[in-house]
Amino acid sequence: MNKIHYCPISPVQRQFGLYVTGAGHELTRPGEPYPHEYHSSDYYFTWQKGRTLAEWEYQLLYIREGRGTIQFKRGKSIAICGGTVIILHPGEWHRYRPDPKTGWNEAYIGIGGMHLKDIVGEPFFPASPTIIKIEPNGRFDRDLIEIITEIQSSSAEHPYSLAHKTVALMMTLRETVRKNISGSSARNVAIRKANLHIAHHIADVIDFPKLAKSVGMGYTFFRRCFKAYNGMAPLEYQIALRLRRATHLLKSSDISIAQIAEDVGFTSLAYFSKFFHDRIGSSPTQFRRSAR
Repeated sequence: MNKIHYCPISPVQRQFGLYVTGAGHELTRPGEPYPHEYHSSDYYFTWQKGRTLAEWEYQLLYIREGRGTIQFKRGKSIAICGGTVIILHPGEWHRYRPDPKTGWNEAYIGIGGMHLKDIVGEPFFPASPTIIKIEPNGRFDRDLIEIITEIQSSSAEHPYSLAHKTVALMMTLRETVRKNISGSSARNVAIRKANLHIAHHIADVIDFPKLAKSVGMGYTFFRRCFKAYNGMAPLEYQIALRLRRATHLLKSSDISIAQIAEDVGFTSLAYFSKFFHDRIGSSPTQFRRSAR
């Protein structure tokens, strides 16, 4: 049952910026010592010392069955059980163990690379400590075990595709997080109404607390649900729509840049030009020229 595989990482893989460091699945029976001593010294830890992952390395840890605890600060335990996914972050001290009365069944993939910091974190996932409850024995469980099996059998032959499969699995998890946080269909309808209102008023100064009230929510709860559904806060969403509208007009019309800036809600052409350059990487004039 217990099988662990560590993946050597080449300089080229590090330069690529995305790689799998290892994978495994383990069964710890009730009363059995934990952790098991056959782990690499880079990953083995004791409850007394805990562990911190190396720079750029994350671990996707899934508790399939059983229960136990995890700590990110000494003395502050968080209960975890079957159907719990934990994303462990680089530089984040932690320790975890199963309840001796139940043991547990765990599966995990280590994944590293400089590109992950833009994926594993807000607004895509909850901030650290990242603990996510999902339905046990579902699609995520099946896909995780399938990828772990592939890593254990062919990581040397397919390191890049396996890294991308792991990221794709995390995006599936992200969709689950969005569904769980955004909640009921009625709540989703309310957020979609808010999205539509923002789209129809992209150039206006929007009173977001008032908008939240109009869809039947308090602002704090509205903002949390909005971010979970859209991946960004309400103002960020409005800005994204402004930029999308501006780029469309620059590519498809002969409207002056000053008029475009005004149409999408910028009162200053200089500020619009600087903002556009910061977000897109070129000035509006350069963008228009290259798009034609």
